[in-house]
Amino acid sequence: MSSVSKHSANLTTAAAAIASFLAGMDVLIVNVALPTIASDLGGDMAVQQWVVDGYTLLFAALLLFAGSLADQFGAKRIFLIGAALFGGASLFCSFAWSMMALVAGRCVLGIASALLLPASMSLINEASPNPRYRAWALALWGAGGASASAVGPLLGGLLTPIHWSLVFAINVPFCLAILAVAPRIAPSPQRPTRFDWIGQILALTGLGALVAGIIEVGSAGIAAPATLLPLLAGVAALVAFAYSQTKVAAPMMPLGLFRVRGMQVALQIGFIMIFNWYGMVFICTMFLQNELHMNPFAAGLVFVPSAFVTIVGNLTGGRIVTARGSKFSITLGLAIMIAGFMFEFLTPRPIPVWVIATGLSVVGFGAAITTPAAAGVVLKSVNASQAGIASAMFNTFRQVGGAIGVAVFGVIATFLPSLDLALRCVFLASALLLAYVLAFELLRWKDAPVTAAAAESVA
Repeated sequence: MSSVSKHSANLTTAAAAIASFLAGMDVLIVNVALPTIASDLGGDMAVQQWVVDGYTLLFAALLLFAGSLADQFGAKRIFLIGAALFGGASLFCSFAWSMMALVAGRCVLGIASALLLPASMSLINEASPNPRYRAWALALWGAGGASASAVGPLLGGLLTPIHWSLVFAINVPFCLAILAVAPRIAPSPQRPTRFDWIGQILALTGLGALVAGIIEVGSAGIAAPATLLPLLAGVAALVAFAYSQTKVAAPMMPLGLFRVRGMQVALQIGFIMIFNWYGMVFICTMFLQNELHMNPFAAGLVFVPSAFVTIVGNLTGGRIVTARGSKFSITLGLAIMIAGFMFEFLTPRPIPVWVIATGLSVVGFGAAITTPAAAGVVLKSVNASQAGIASAMFNTFRQVGGAIGVAVFGVIATFLPSLDLALRCVFLASALLLAYVLAFELLRWKDAPVTAAAAESVA
């Protein structure tokens, strides 16, 4: 790699890592600010859930479509459009005059993140032909997303006491930094593709209705028409989506990729990890402020240790993948996360703040080791022409997990007598789900490279 191309690759990696950071941070930075926003603009638990899920839902539902756009028009072009839209939507949210306006702005932010994330992963793949450099670049990309999960609540706690609008305005300088390095990012190849409009409509309808139905369980009850109708409509639309993928000429989610065992492992890891983390942070920030009566700044400080530990873990994770392989890294990371969740679950009531901070750090460290390994498995499981769609599938499963996690754990919190008990349910459920993934990974997957012929067989 020449000095010029290496400099371009480094800038590309940095821009992609910033995008990964933004996409992850914007899910969770708003959590600490929600009580203050609700006090200012109004809104019950369901509306607060939509402030979070309006973002994650559009993010998740459009990732596959955005992956196809990145292949069709080039990852660089889609990446820069996403950065510009993200900055504009952030400004809109910072000036929101009502909860409905804020939810609308958050939906636009979700669209922008969908454009950013798969394109950023594809840009790393294009700029990193050397496997060792790619492992390092993916580790940095993973560090951006994973550290954002910890830094987001911290920044929310720091900025909310000044004014809650700053939790959105803080995105703008990052977007400008991405656009500033755009001339140094190498052009991306364009691959003619056909869009699966039927699949996209069914996916968006199905996920939207499903999440709406789950959220309504807490407000209206499980047997209410407002709950049952969207749940049934969501399930029906998702079944129709799966069926459509076997019939259309250019499916947005090639079902053949699910036959690759490495993809099965990576997709399950992506879904369950973010399901756990987003749901935990949503309930945890409410527990700290509503039950322990901590102010937003103090609640944000609880996440400081995990922020630093997560960054170190991601950088360490890249070295572990290079030295020991993906299977070892994933096994180690999952085991650490399970230990962290069980440590928090087994603590006597009430849960002390130091236990929450320690547990978050342990879980964050395990997640930081696992994320770059799982991302690498995705790229090893497909050929170069499918990198965009495979990356989008991986990140779709992650964000769908996050949206459903917030909805499910939010509903659990409405039915339990205390947030302390709700948080314990989150810890136990998270440990059990990760134990399932660990067993699947150990028993049914071998970390073997995918040949070109094998990759073509699932195209």
